[in-house]
Amino acid sequence: MNQLIPITQLALPIPAPMSDAAWQQAQAGGSIEAMWNVYLNQIATELLCEDLAVDFPQIRVWPDADIWQFVNGSVLELNNKRLVLLPSRAIDNSELVIPQEWVDIPAWAGDYFLAVQIDPDAELLHCWGYTTHQMLKSKARYDAVDRTYHLDAYQLIADVSGLWAIQELNPTEVTQAAIAPLASVATTQAENLLQRLATVPDPRLEIPFGLWGALASDRTWRSRLVELRQGATSSPRTAANRLGDWLQNAFATGWQAVEDFLGEDAELAFALRQTATATPIVRRVKALQLPDCLLLLLVSVEVETADRLSIQVQLRADDRTATLPAGICLELLSSDDEVVRSVVARDRDNAIQLPRFRSESGTGFKIQVRSGETTVCESFLV
Repeated sequence: MNQLIPITQLALPIPAPMSDAAWQQAQAGGSIEAMWNVYLNQIATELLCEDLAVDFPQIRVWPDADIWQFVNGSVLELNNKRLVLLPSRAIDNSELVIPQEWVDIPAWAGDYFLAVQIDPDAELLHCWGYTTHQMLKSKARYDAVDRTYHLDAYQLIADVSGLWAIQELNPTEVTQAAIAPLASVATTQAENLLQRLATVPDPRLEIPFGLWGALASDRTWRSRLVELRQGATSSPRTAANRLGDWLQNAFATGWQAVEDFLGEDAELAFALRQTATATPIVRRVKALQLPDCLLLLLVSVEVETADRLSIQVQLRADDRTATLPAGICLELLSSDDEVVRSVVARDRDNAIQLPRFRSESGTGFKIQVRSGETTVCESFLV
């Protein structure tokens, strides 16, 4: 975050112990996105609460942290006004992205929306602009694909210090536009929906927004959904990933499509072998949280015969511009935990990859990542 920050904006250093504690909490995230949601929102709420507590002693944080498993953002209540914090680690401050939940769920809708940039490497939090609910509804663009509102940076109020003054001098300012009520959901319907959402990659986009909003804003139903999704992956490091299921597009929670995560760079993730026949290839990625970094485990599975698969495994840094920790080891283990193949990261490696290997139907193997005293292992069954 190499930039001059105007005095009307807010910049706060992130204490190392706070960052470490947030990373520990983030390990509960079931996906890459959820991990970052937990980390960023924990930093934003804790640091801003500390900074504002002197002037606003009645400040309150809500909702429960479990919402970060699904939605980015958190709320500080100041003088009966909701200040929605929208933390991001993006370098580009060209626009503010607001999940629809904070705009169109009556029980959640914010009065003010604060753009918060967090740089974990520089250990710095930067509040660079804000807007009101009224301004957002009248000026923002709505993206129906990912259910977010987008407001260009020039449409934000850059004088963040003025927001605190408004809260002290004019706490009754009208800030919200009209919000349509959500449809009611019967208990039986809610339970059926929760069962459906327990295993899908992104539950907030799976059902109509009105139904999702009703479920997410109800603490009991939301907690139930978290329990169901955690139960589906209660043993993520010991339960075997069945590659036959992968070929049927069935994946355990946490495994995401490489194309969805890397976009146009997905083809570059592997040195994929060119074949003359269009054999089925499945590629998935999963986040592995180590004590000091977040890594990506990529697995490519290609059908060679009815009883044999060709498999390729790669370990990458989460940030495409970052490097792997020197000395980290990626290993292929037999079902008896014998090391079959291994590769070690050198200085400046941003990815390491095991040689392509073949496995017969019914064979089990493990992929292990070792860094110092930390070991993470994923089991697979062909």
